[in-house]
This record gives sequence, structure tokens and C-alpha cells, in this order.
Amino acid sequence: MNNSKTHIGNLIAKPGTRYDFEEITGSLDASGADTKAAFPKLTTVGGYLDASGADTKAAFPKLTTVGGSLYASGADTKTAFPKLKERNASGVALTMCRAALAAALALDGLAMDDGILVRVISARGGVRRVQIVGQTKISYIVERAGATAHGATLAEARADLLLKLGNRDTTPYKAWTPETTASVQDMIVAYRTITGACNAGVSRFLNGKNYKGKVSVGFVIEETKGQYGHEAFRAFFMQGKKDSK
Repeated sequence: MNNSKTHIGNLIAKPGTRYDFEEITGSLDASGADTKAAFPKLTTVGGYLDASGADTKAAFPKLTTVGGSLYASGADTKTAFPKLKERNASGVALTMCRAALAAALALDGLAMDDGILVRVISARGGVRRVQIVGQTKISYIVERAGATAHGATLAEARADLLLKLGNRDTTPYKAWTPETTASVQDMIVAYRTITGACNAGVSRFLNGKNYKGKVSVGFVIEETKGQYGHEAFRAFFMQGKKDSK
């Protein structure tokens, strides 16, 4: 048992453990816990809450606020979250935080696009020449209709932007499940199609990794935690599981 009222950061709940936190500032993964009596005092989760596959019937009797997404596939949600209400405030707060971060970075000539921190060298007509922090090469960011894309060359960035603005057909992936396996290249295509992640961001994530053969959707979900598009990718397959029931 933990008697502290607030847990700072993310928490992965362990089976057989009771948590007396009233607030978790980050995200809570309770998918593998005995959550029937694990969180009797919890009122607030700052990030996402994953309660999929867990015994959530009486897990969160005092929970009123979830700042991010809620994954509760397989749960009896009529009794699982008796006090949880839909709130728009978290979305407004997130927008305000992002705007404040962008303004603070701009003061130092920096910007954050697709999870990539860059130093802006020049900007003109929706095109920015940038330098990824920690690298020496110049690359490009293009912006149109509220969407941005990053590329090693201007042509590559523009091609990525067309992908983001285009009609990304996710139909081929609706039959996939977390257990579905595919080649690394096919999984990259699926991830980019579902999330809109740019090629540069994906390439940066893959740098230093050595995935071989086939990988599963579930593996990709775990590997991309904290990366751009992770929640969209995960939600796509979690929603699919819920709709199939």
C-alpha cells in the first residue's frame, strides 16, 4: 500500500497491489492489475488511463477526471466509472500548454514539429529551413492547412505533406488486431497511414534500432510509447477491438 496522496509521473499498476493515491499526474496503465480494489481513493489521472482487460467493475469509485484517452475495452463501464464525467477543460488546457511551449521555444529560435525539436534557420512562405537539435545537417519543414511535414530535402517534405493532407485509407488495417504481424516496412506504412507521422520522424525513431523479420501491432504499440502518433495508433486498434464485441 502507498499512502502518499499524489504520484508524480506515469504509473504501471502491479497485480495484487493497492494504491491509495488520490491523483496520478501522468498516465496510468492498469491493464494488468487486479483493479477491483486497487484504486479506492483515486480521483484524477493527468494523462491517459488504460483499464482494458482489467476487472474495472469497482475499480475507480471516486475517479472524476482523466486528462487523456480512456481505454476500457472489455470493461463493464456502466459500473466501472460511476463519477467520471466528460470534460472539455483538459483539451483546452492541452491547447494552451502547447501554445505556451511554442511561444517559449520561438523566443530561442526553436520549434517543435512532429515531436522533433529544431532550430529555425530561415522561414518563407510556409517553408522553414531547420537544423534538428543535436545534428549539423539542414532539413526542411513545410506547412499548409494546419499540417506540417519534415524532410531531408524540400521535395521530401512536400511529399510527406501531401500524404498528411491526402485521404489516408486505413481500411486495410481494420481487420488487424494487436496480435497481427507484418514486415517492418509494412508496419511503418501502417503507422504512418493511421497516425500521419512524417517520414523524418519515423526515421529518427528507427535510428539505432535493428528490427528484423515480422513485428506485431502490440509490439509497435509498446515500442512507440511517448512517441508522436502512439496514442492514435493504439486507439485505432483498441477501438476496433471494442467495436467487434
